[in-house]
Amino acid sequence: MVIAFGRRLEAASMTTLTDEELFRPVVLIGASNLARAFPLVVNGLCAGLREPLTVLAAFGHGRSYGLRSRILGRTLPGIVQCGLWAALSQQSSTRLPLLAAVTDIGNDLVYGVTAPELLAWVDTCLDRLAKHRSETVLMSLPMASIERLPPWKFELLRRVFFPAHRIDWPVLYERARRVHEELRRLATAYGIRLIEPAAACYGFDPIHILRRRQPQVWQEFFSQWQAWDRSVSMAYPPLNESLRLRALRPTERGLFGCRQVTPQPVLKRDRLTLSLY
Repeated sequence: MVIAFGRRLEAASMTTLTDEELFRPVVLIGASNLARAFPLVVNGLCAGLREPLTVLAAFGHGRSYGLRSRILGRTLPGIVQCGLWAALSQQSSTRLPLLAAVTDIGNDLVYGVTAPELLAWVDTCLDRLAKHRSETVLMSLPMASIERLPPWKFELLRRVFFPAHRIDWPVLYERARRVHEELRRLATAYGIRLIEPAAACYGFDPIHILRRRQPQVWQEFFSQWQAWDRSVSMAYPPLNESLRLRALRPTERGLFGCRQVTPQPVLKRDRLTLSLY
């Protein structure tokens, strides 16, 4: 399968990445926002980072940091239990410093997980990345958007996105506020950058970034990495390439009770290797 990603890959030669060539590992962790913007993110990474890339990503609609999540018949393991971490440990020592993006923290609160439990899972991810000397950027909860949410709208959105889970709005809001505050502490403790998108980046749906705002948000997010080319303007790839990226499967998932296993990487061409977990 041949896919051209952005202007950097269009200009890149067709040489195959060798074991001796330095490459840049990138870890992407998230849930719905990362899933919705994934073609944009991959296209942007290929344009904004000039070196060969090995991308390891764990995301998915409704993805949990520590629980096995189920959305519309599809199940995925918790992020702390998935195969990304074993794959990261097996990365060659012939590489540039690791870059990481940790996003979409909050689904677990709707599942009934307490703030300390969720923060412990996030802390585990940050600690594992720190052991690999990662330059990590963390996206906080969109509290500026959540604070504008009336209880009736929360109940409506909960029934749409999380119909099997019931939690009262005051309880959820208090847990979200605590997680938001503690993420600042974690960011300081690990010496990483913490980004919170502005309320204007969200619409009726208070947790999913508006499509027209996605390039701006992700560009600001990735520009926190020192290696990022700040002259790049992120853009979606053509529709056919976006569809191909969205069709790629993670190493393990359940689909209506059937376990699917897909060898990784799912994409390897030019100067990009992509694995999903």
